[in-house]
Order: sequence, then C-alpha cells, then structure tokens
Amino acid sequence: MRWLLIHIAFITLAFQVNGQELNLVIDKPEVQIGEPFIATFSIVSDQPIDSVGYNPNHPIFYGKETTKDQSSVVNEEYELEIQGMFFDTSFQEGGEFIWKGKYKLVGWDSAYVVLPPEKVYLDDSMHYFPPGLIQITSPQADPSKEIYDINEDFTSLSSDEAGLKAFLMKHWWWILIVLILIVLVIYARIKGRHKKPKVQLSLREKTLKEIDALEKSKSYEVDLKEFYFDLSLLLRSFLAKHYKMRMLDKTTGEIEHLLATKGLEKSTIKLVTMILTKSDMVKFARSAPPVSEVFAVTNEARRVVNEIADLELTTEDE
Repeated sequence: MRWLLIHIAFITLAFQVNGQELNLVIDKPEVQIGEPFIATFSIVSDQPIDSVGYNPNHPIFYGKETTKDQSSVVNEEYELEIQGMFFDTSFQEGGEFIWKGKYKLVGWDSAYVVLPPEKVYLDDSMHYFPPGLIQITSPQADPSKEIYDINEDFTSLSSDEAGLKAFLMKHWWWILIVLILIVLVIYARIKGRHKKPKVQLSLREKTLKEIDALEKSKSYEVDLKEFYFDLSLLLRSFLAKHYKMRMLDKTTGEIEHLLATKGLEKSTIKLVTMILTKSDMVKFARSAPPVSEVFAVTNEARRVVNEIADLELTTEDE
C-alpha cells in the first residue's frame, strides 16, 4: 500500500522547466476493467505559450504494466483504449497561461499501469510530461450470493442408452456437421430479416447530439466553469471539422477573423463570437453567469451549428 500511495502521489508531480510547469493528472487512482478514466496533460507558464508540439496517440495509448510490490520490471506493454477524441485547448487564467489536453482511457485487463512520460515540444525545445499510475482491477464476486457445489452422481446405462452412446461415438462427426449447418441457416435467416443499414450521422447531427448530451448531464450544477469549457470545445471542434482548419488552438478573435472569410452572415459570426467570449470570460473567472442562462447558451450553440450547416447545403444547391 505504501508503494501504491507513493506512486499515486507521483501522478500529480509537476515538472518545472524554464518557468513552465508540466503536469499529468489522472482523475481516479483505481478503476475496474471497462471503467473509463480521464488523463489530463497540462502546461502552466507565466509567459504566453506560443507553440505546443504534441502528437496525440490514437486509437491506443500504450502504457507499461508493473506490479504493486515492484517485484517485476516495468517492461510489458499495456494497451489502453482511447474513447472519443483527444481534446486540447489554450487559455489564460489570472496571470498564468495554460495548455490542456485530455484523453478518455479504458483498460481491459487487471494490472498496475504506468502512463510513461509523453514527449512535447515547446518553442522547438523537447520536454516530457511526468509519468502517471492507475490501478485497473477485476470486479469482485458478490459475497451475498452462495456458491453451490456440484454433486457428481453416476448411474449405470441401460442397454438402449449404451447403444445410443455407441452410435453417437461412431457418427458424432457428421451429426456435428449437420447441427452446424442448421445453426448457420437459422442465423442467416434471422440476420437477413432483422439487419438494418447503419446510419452514418452527419457532422451537424453528431454535434447536436453532443450538445444535447452535455446539457442533459447537468454538469453545470457541479462545475459551471467546466460546462462552458466543454461547450467551447464542442463548438470549436465542429468549426474545425466543418472548415477543415485548426480551431482548438485559436483565440476567439482569430476564429472571428477566419469565419469572416467563409461567407457567413454577420449575425452568425457575432453569435459564435458571443458564445466563445462568454466561455472565455467564465474560464478566466471574469464572469459568473447564472445557471438559468445555460439553456439559452446551448440553444445559441445549436443555432450556430444549424446555420453553418444550412449555408453549406445552400451553397451546394447553387
């Protein structure tokens, strides 16, 4: 346990590099198999962060497997499944300039897993984030349920039963083939009857569903700042995919300038700028809007997505 606590404490250890602080924070010290957890990499600096060169992992984040008592060397590779997209953003909070990147990870084998130091370039200089540790455990058996013994009783076979057994022992192979063919035919008919074509969601539909999910999560009741941060990421991600341009690392002013070159209505650009500015104000603790404004802001985000998507359809028709 002492070893585990030492390593868990090491998860939040910060690397100090030329006035820049590199961190890795894992939101849980222990999860069960199949339970997702969040790994957040961050850079905090007292000077503006001009350039961050980080190559995200996808679709697997490769860790190293170790043991609780350190009896084995950390050399076995462990695959952590990456769920969703890697999100990164830059912002200012007080007198600090911050870059954050998040992974949502899942492990499928019980182990102590070390997240090795990730490489990052700051102004063409190579640095490393600190390593992290997560324990992935198997679900425990329910102690309230009894475990029943198997009573092995043997009875002698009658002559008819002995004959049937001899027949099955002799002809089992073709009986098995017939049974497999029957199962395959039944399966093919059921699959053909109930098979439904997979519907590929458009970027508009996918983004609107993500906004709905964020609103229904009611995360604003727990952390209003985090809610506005997530909404800003959703809108920036939509704009980046729609226009096939980098948006996550752009300031609100830079995004406003880029949108002005895309033929958008001034009212739409003004609405995008208003949502991102409001998110920036909340993130930088310059504003604390009431929770009652949440639904108004999410509706405005939906309106932006629909107006931009409708503009593309109108352009294609022309």
